[in-house]
Amino acid sequence: MNEQEKTATVLAVSGNYAVVRVADRRYPALAVQGDSLKVLAEAVEELAGHLGSGDLEEAGFALAEIRSTVSSMMSTYESASSEAGFDLPYVR
Repeated sequence: MNEQEKTATVLAVSGNYAVVRVADRRYPALAVQGDSLKVLAEAVEELAGHLGSGDLEEAGFALAEIRSTVSSMMSTYESASSEAGFDLPYVR
């Protein structure tokens, strides 16, 4: 099977994320909408900029946004994996 012939099964969709099982992979993956990925990347750049300028108060706001987004991603992934009967690829 070449790369173009691989299939994926959607296990769950939640907001801007989907948990998918790619054929021949042991664990599911998290798919992220492109606009959501861009927002996360911009928040990381914002955090870096504030840290670089020493503005720790604004850095804290950017970090809180990043933590919230990643927490939502993890929650979606963990719930869908559990419901589909998959173990997590990490220790929780």
